[in-house]
Amino acid sequence: MQRDPRFTRFQVWPLTGALGAEVSGIDLGKTSDAAVYQEMRRALDEHHVLAVRDQKLTPQTLHEVARRFGPFSGNPVHSPMDGFDDIVRFVREPDDTGKVIGEEWHMDLAWMAKPPGITMLYGEVIPPVGGDTCFASLEHVYQALSPTMRQLLSGLTGIYSGKGVYAINAKHSRLGLRNDATTAEETEVEHPVICAHPATGRPYVFAASVLQRFKGMSEAESKPIIDFLMATAIRPEFTCRVRWQTGTLTMWDNPVVLHTAIGDYPGHRRVTYRTTVEGWAPRAASPEVPGATPRAA
Repeated sequence: MQRDPRFTRFQVWPLTGALGAEVSGIDLGKTSDAAVYQEMRRALDEHHVLAVRDQKLTPQTLHEVARRFGPFSGNPVHSPMDGFDDIVRFVREPDDTGKVIGEEWHMDLAWMAKPPGITMLYGEVIPPVGGDTCFASLEHVYQALSPTMRQLLSGLTGIYSGKGVYAINAKHSRLGLRNDATTAEETEVEHPVICAHPATGRPYVFAASVLQRFKGMSEAESKPIIDFLMATAIRPEFTCRVRWQTGTLTMWDNPVVLHTAIGDYPGHRRVTYRTTVEGWAPRAASPEVPGATPRAA
């Protein structure tokens, strides 16, 4: 693994040729230096997933770190911790059975008008093995498309729906839901299918599990294309895998990646804390963007 020399305030070690990096040599809970956070944001824009190791965060310091990246995005589904309206605590006990929360490829809150720009997840109690999180690059999906498919998708608007979101989350008895969380079931938003990243300008495909159909098309007509995009996104060469350690803060560029949790740690406790940072209303990319090639590690 070769260090990324573009970042000097901490060490950045790319995980794969597609996306993701480990970060070391920084204690975010003890620094408020704006230059450090600006460089961390640049690293996130470039690698899209950062596993920041050896952090010692409390809910209070996680709140402070997140807010240095921007305002809270809002969470219309999950009940927050007492005293922190921007933090959700996820607990899985050793005797819990069934799927873990997030055990399907998805994007966080893609059915919002402005999906979260950054998701942060901090590991307080981590199993001795297992519980990894996998990520997939939606920039690489765009690069993999033929010119004809790019042209087709550039003219489409996606309909993203919160239908089913409440039921999925309600299956997890330890996960508190807001009293008005059922309103997600009636929520639909429109987003361009081919978008441009606001910082890099690079195009990505706004594919997500909550993409129901394309505007002007039926669900039956849309489904083969949506299935193709989701299958392309999770090709192994477009993914990375974060192996959790106690004290890891993983953050990701939520609108340009998919992620999935792996529930391979039965009999072990896992406690994490999640918060999100406000994102942007997805904007359409030009049909062809000069120099829009994803980074190479």
